[in-house]
Amino acid sequence: MSGWHLDEWGELTASSAAALAGVALEERQPPTDPVAYHGRQGKITAWPSSFRSKVVCGSLRRLRVTVELDFDPEVVRFSGEPVELHWESGRARYRWRPDFVARMRDGSRCVVVVRPPRGIGPQWQERLAALDEVAQAAGWQVQMRSVPQGTQLENLMWLADYRFADGVDPEQEQAVLHAFRRRRPLFEGVGACGVPDLIAIDLVYGLMWQRRLLFDWDQPLPRGPLVWTAQGAA
Repeated sequence: MSGWHLDEWGELTASSAAALAGVALEERQPPTDPVAYHGRQGKITAWPSSFRSKVVCGSLRRLRVTVELDFDPEVVRFSGEPVELHWESGRARYRWRPDFVARMRDGSRCVVVVRPPRGIGPQWQERLAALDEVAQAAGWQVQMRSVPQGTQLENLMWLADYRFADGVDPEQEQAVLHAFRRRRPLFEGVGACGVPDLIAIDLVYGLMWQRRLLFDWDQPLPRGPLVWTAQGAA
């Protein structure tokens, strides 16, 4: 069992499962040209994450999980397809790239797998068994995520446009936070904060991405849900 990946100089190398424990895969690009999701033909895209890194996405499903990981406060950094696992079973040889590797806030490393749309059949059982073996040797966690859908997905994609908080006026930002010290409708708070509406709306969405402003995720953002300041955010 081994994992192919790029080293710190960008050269392709292979490491044993145990040796992968010391590799910062969350900072690496795919070991070879990325492929479409689970071998399907498709356009390869890259997500510019809020950490200013490029995350490879092989499908729209994977892109949606990428946005969710980018929003997750427990994820410090992550990358797409940074390692390709190689193993043998009987006379057969296999290889597979898990979807993501993330460095978590507690310092641990987590491999994230997008849940397959048609369930876990024999091929997936083989892959996950190989991943579990490598994870135990490397000290990784393994996490399987479903693709966000519905209102949750719509809100995530909406807020993702505000993930880069450049050129923010601190006084205006504090005025917006102050306006939502109590729960109130989004547009009511925008009108009450004393900041020009267009600037205030952008600040609200940026603060939501940072989780400094909270809201009811069951409500679509364009409808102006109730919004309030997170504890300790002001």
